[in-house]
Amino acid sequence: MNRKKESLSQQNEGMLDFSRLENMTIQAWSPYQVSLIKEVFINNERFPEINQKLVELAETYHTTPTGLASAWILRHPANMQVIAGTMSPRRIEEIAQASDIQLSRKDWYQLYLAAGNHLP
Repeated sequence: MNRKKESLSQQNEGMLDFSRLENMTIQAWSPYQVSLIKEVFINNERFPEINQKLVELAETYHTTPTGLASAWILRHPANMQVIAGTMSPRRIEEIAQASDIQLSRKDWYQLYLAAGNHLP
């Protein structure tokens, strides 16, 4: 999905709901980037709330913020896959940890809210 503006909050115009209802898999391409020309949001001081929550929960789950962000994507009800587009061996290792993380629903929603999303 292309984003219309720089934001970490959900702007998908119903695509995620549609894909979930139709049992389709979504591929999250470069999911850590803020926009096509900007840096990643992880460890970025411009996004303190989500990063504070990522660090806090990463300690709980014995992983890194990148591993936890990847686990969040994999736990998304829209059945997502992570397409990271990185050439960093360290980041690939961190992302690979996500498949072993059983993120609780409570923690998933804490990250969702920390990213600036709102519950209906």
